[in-house]
Amino acid sequence: MKLPELVARLRGQGYELGPLLGQGASGKVFRARCERSSAEVAIKVIRGEGGGTDPEHRRILVANETTLSWKLFHPYLITVFETFADNEYDYVVMEYVDGGDLQPYSAPAARLPVEEVLEIARKCCIALGYASRCGVVHRDIKPANILRAARGEIRITDFGGAIFRNLDKSAIANFGSPAYMSPEQVRGDNLDSRSDMFSLGVVLFQLLTGTLPFDAPDSQAVSFKILYTDAPKIESLRSDLPEGLVSAVNRALAKLPSDRFAGWEAFGAALSPRKPVQPGETLGDVATEALRAMGVSLFEGLEQIELRRVAKALRTWSAGDVTVFQPGQAEIAFVIDGRVDIATRDGGFCAGRGDLVWICGVQPQGALPGGFRPEGNARIGILSLLELCDNPDLLGKLMPRLASYLSTQARRGARSAGGAAGLTESLAAARDQLIRVVGQIDECIKK
Repeated sequence: MKLPELVARLRGQGYELGPLLGQGASGKVFRARCERSSAEVAIKVIRGEGGGTDPEHRRILVANETTLSWKLFHPYLITVFETFADNEYDYVVMEYVDGGDLQPYSAPAARLPVEEVLEIARKCCIALGYASRCGVVHRDIKPANILRAARGEIRITDFGGAIFRNLDKSAIANFGSPAYMSPEQVRGDNLDSRSDMFSLGVVLFQLLTGTLPFDAPDSQAVSFKILYTDAPKIESLRSDLPEGLVSAVNRALAKLPSDRFAGWEAFGAALSPRKPVQPGETLGDVATEALRAMGVSLFEGLEQIELRRVAKALRTWSAGDVTVFQPGQAEIAFVIDGRVDIATRDGGFCAGRGDLVWICGVQPQGALPGGFRPEGNARIGILSLLELCDNPDLLGKLMPRLASYLSTQARRGARSAGGAAGLTESLAAARDQLIRVVGQIDECIKK
């Protein structure tokens, strides 16, 4: 397709095409401007003719991007706004990140400071840990798929080849970039999150040394090295690296998945050692005490062991991470600190410390899309119901409390909005979705 024709097609969809940002095996990524909002976006154009991308391949790539944009929402994962298609191309409209990807920093002369690589690594562990808890394996972690939003800030992109709980029979076989594949990925084995760990280990090795741990003239030779040759010890190439970082990278590159980290939290902890726990104090005690201090009535009266389970399933977003707040489909969220302003169909609403602001992906305040705006000092706690699905008793305690919250909020909202029916309907929709999600979780538990 000629560029003028592409410009015309995208203008018909409401986008003004800008410069080319990059290209890969499946297509090109352009900077663009949304004419409706004047916001800058990135548009991936996946081509069908030439380039080896047949219609079925395109369908899977775009279906994955679309589906996972609803399953995954995290400040360190790229946000997909919409997808659309015509006879020749598919288009994925995404968040625009102006820092580019990490590929330019994988050369010896352009290495990033060690402190920034550490920060990038920690945030990759957080983001990929979240994806793993949602049952997603990325399968193509490499410098070109990690965007640098600002110093130390990242977005992981390109979930087109990802698999969901290894059950996706439509997934593209042999997907990935040879130099960053794990041994089990090279063999075509079933994959779990430890495969992505290996790939991240390769990325960190390259960012820190400027070389690949498994380098060869062609992909077949690279695959042989990945399967049968140990990676060089990173300390043999750089002697100035922190001991914990050296140990973490070497462990991530272990041939056997069982010799890598047990989970992403352990990988992240190896990169950022915790402050020592005081005598007689456990990490569970510290977490539950912090949970109590949040002042969220939802957790009042829970047993210590239940609070520990909640603390383990909880993660926090800061306003510095996001400008528009939006959790996923099986999550509840509340304000820990600061204030969140919400633009609703019936006027403004302000949520403060302890207030719930989102239940299961539905905006319970009748908010307009993009209406959640946290202040600069705001922190938002996100609790995944999926994380608690192995404890139906705890879910059973939380459900009536959430239902009670929705009823109270409906009455409060109706008064403040002059009895507006729309707000009550929105809250009823939140309640109904909450019941559906927990019902689905219950079915999964029974299976």
